[in-house]
This record gives sequence, C-alpha cells and structure tokens, in this order.
Amino acid sequence: GLRVVSQETYSFMSAVGAVVEAGSAYEYHELDKSTGAALLTEALAWCGSLRRPQADLLKAMDDMGGCLHCAASREQVLYCVDVLRERAEEATALLAETLFLPDYASGVDEARETLALSRESQSQDLRVRELILTAAYGADSPLGAPLYSPSVTLEAASRFRSQFFHPRRIVLAGTGIHHADLVRLAETYVEPYLPPSSSSSSSSSKKKNEYPHEYRPSSIAKEAEMPEIPGFAKEKRDKCRVIVAGLADTEGWHSKDLVTLSVLQTLLGGGESFSAGGPGKGMYSRLYRETLSRHYWIDAAEAWLSVHQKSTLLGISGECAPEHLGTLVEIFLRELTRLKTEPVDVIELSRAKNMLKNNVLTQMESRLILFEDIARQFSTFGKRQSLAEMIAAVDAVSVEDVLRVGHRLAAQPPAVAAHGPDLSRLPSHADCTAAMMDVAGGGGFSSRVLQGALFHHWYPDTKSQQGDGEDTRTSNTTTTDAAAASSSSASSPKTTTS
Repeated sequence: GLRVVSQETYSFMSAVGAVVEAGSAYEYHELDKSTGAALLTEALAWCGSLRRPQADLLKAMDDMGGCLHCAASREQVLYCVDVLRERAEEATALLAETLFLPDYASGVDEARETLALSRESQSQDLRVRELILTAAYGADSPLGAPLYSPSVTLEAASRFRSQFFHPRRIVLAGTGIHHADLVRLAETYVEPYLPPSSSSSSSSSKKKNEYPHEYRPSSIAKEAEMPEIPGFAKEKRDKCRVIVAGLADTEGWHSKDLVTLSVLQTLLGGGESFSAGGPGKGMYSRLYRETLSRHYWIDAAEAWLSVHQKSTLLGISGECAPEHLGTLVEIFLRELTRLKTEPVDVIELSRAKNMLKNNVLTQMESRLILFEDIARQFSTFGKRQSLAEMIAAVDAVSVEDVLRVGHRLAAQPPAVAAHGPDLSRLPSHADCTAAMMDVAGGGGFSSRVLQGALFHHWYPDTKSQQGDGEDTRTSNTTTTDAAAASSSSASSPKTTTS
C-alpha cells in the first residue's frame, strides 16, 4: 500500500508531498508507445480539482503563504507543497485532491500552450541533454523517446493517471513534521481516495522497473539556430553544445558502483569558463585544470551523469564556437578514455571524495532537497541511506574501482549529441567510436580523428574533409529530464517510515 516517510527538522516550515513511480519511460513501455502524457501531467498539476476550481486552489495556497512544485521525469512524478508548519494539514488536503481528484478538462488547453512555449525557449543545454538519451537508447525506446509531444491529448493524460497513480507506486513524504502527524494526515485526507487493495489494477502489482534499457549508441546532430531565452541577453557569437557519453553501468540505481560513479563525476567536475560568487566550486577538478584552463575557446566543460533503473551514462557536456567543435569532441573522448588507461592520482581521488561528501551534506541542509531525497530514495530503493553509510561508501572508493568503471565505459561505442547552427565539424560516429575504443599506441586515439581535430583547430575556416555518412541527423525537439534522486545522499538517522 501507500508508504509514509518523514524527517523532523524542528523548523517553522514543513514540506509535504508525494513521489509517484510513473514517468515517460513507463508511459512509453506500458501504454502502447505513448509520449507526452507524463509531461502534460506535470503541467496540469495544481489545475484545480473536482472539489474546487484552480482559482480557489491558488487562493487557498496564497492564504497559506506556501509554494507549489511538480516535476515529471522518465521514472517519477514529484509533487510538493511547502508551507508554514501550522498549515501542513490544509496543504495535505490540497495535495490529496490534486493527486486523486484532478480537474484536467478545465486546464488542458492552457497546459498544452504553456508546454509549447516552454519548448521554444528551452536552453541549448537542456535540448542536448534530451538528445543524448535518444542517441544512447534510440528514439523508439522508453528512455530515448521524447518527454514532450505536441499532439498529446487529455485522454492520454487521464489514461496515464489511471494506469500508474496507485498506492503501491506512491510514497507520501514530509520534512519538518512529526511522523505521527503525517500518518494521521494521510489517514484523514489521503486514505479515503485509495482503492481497496483487492481492486488495485494489475499493473500496480507487477514487478517494478520492467521497461527495457538496451544501449544502442549513435550520433545525433540537430542543426538549428541558438534559442532565445527570455530574460537572458542574446549571444553575439554562435555556439554549439555537445555531449559525449558512454555506458558506465548496466545496473543503474542498484549498482554496487553507483557511489564510484558519483565520485568519478566529481573528480572530472568542470563547469562554465566564467563563474562568479567566489571560490569553492570545483576549480581543482580535472576538467577545470586540464581542459578549461588550457583552451581559451572552450566556454563550458562539465561531467554529466544520467542514472536510471537499469542503466547509467557517464559523459562530458561542453560548449564552444562551431569552428572548434571537432577539437572539443576529441578532447572529451581523450578525457573519457583516460579513465581506463591512466590510474587516478590518490590525492586527486581523495579531493574528489571530500568534495562529494561536502556537496551532499551541504545540500541536505535545504528542506526541499531533503524532502525530495527522502521521497525519491524510498521510491527507488525502499529505504534511505544513512549518513554513516554514505560516508563509508564514499571513503571506500579506490583507484581500482575507478579503473574498473573506466574499462567498462570504454568497452562500447560512445553516444554523441550536438545542437547548434553549424555542426559540419562534428566527427562522424565511426571516428568517435574508433577514438573511444582503440586504446593501442599509448594515446588511445585513431590518427584520423586526432589529425582532423588539430587541422580544424589551426584552420577553423576550412571545411571538413571527413565524411559524416555515419551521423544520424534529426529534427526532433525534446526536453530535459527532471533531476533524479541523489546517488549517494546523506541523511539524519531520525528518518521515519511506515
């Protein structure tokens, strides 16, 4: 049945919400390759219920002085209401109505228009993060299918809710509230909407996480003008965004190397070429030291990790001018293959482990992040990792662990995704594969890729002589996946569940 979890923070604020094990991957796999309903469900959140229209719902939230949140991803949909502690009961009642008595019909047109406008102004980075999943798994797969569909209907959203919003798929969570109080609120406001256990749909009793995760790497290049984002100045120069990633694990969230991958992501680190706000943001990570600081033309280089139930991708995301795109891809491939060919320095590994522990513990000071961490971990693992377990797992990561993951990463071809106005210098997928997997000769790179990249670096205005017949080019517009649960989250030992 419904699980109820909480952690008392003894603050003036409470966060109450739910995580539903229902995302676009399940939608595509179990609902005849349907797409877009999970994202439409997010847009329709807080649209009003059969008991009160949206105007009354929003007025009630304004009176409480609270905030409403909803985010749909490929594996989960998260709802959260953040209010003063004394208004938690009203917030739970509102949450229950939204979950089980939504009035989708009155808000579907506005929601679809909102989604369409958000697609147009989506950042280049978010577009590439969607494209890389399609490049890695294929457009006809649960993970590679787009989150957004312009043709999604009200009937599709209703069918999505009917299929997945069942007690066994829902975790009700709260922070800043006594566990006994949250259980009482669940019994009062949530339980009346729950169906009898005997009448639950067959899908809710199936084994969880049954959708396929076949890795089918390719290269996707979407040539398009840079999007204009409201509130941001327009770039004077054209920029290209690219992600190069490989299959790092086939066990996903339940892998014994999950913490190793988190350490490895921190070790690579990186970020934007310009960063304001003072020190302490990973300036000693590998991508800052050996990529951003050595190549003035790289505007961004950052390690990228995408974890799902049975698959994990590790890669590097970056940005540069079109004339340097080939060189940037070559540099990213070099950094990924180094994980296999060069044992990481002990001091560098220790720095990454300390930084990861510091980042996670700092994040846990946020009430909303703490709420999300509790809810997502119980939904994914059925339990929550304690502070001592997290620290021990991070400290246990060794040089050999990093090498093992590096060997696995370089054992298969990479997936490549790029977006920008001119992608003519993007290497073919065959060349990227050769560079990733051919580790003979010390450097581990095919001479064709290396020579081509250096040639374009010194002669950026010369057209590429390399064929791009291997590239898969597409015009699909996609969106980003919402953030998943922290892969090695810290917690207080006082987390309570029932």
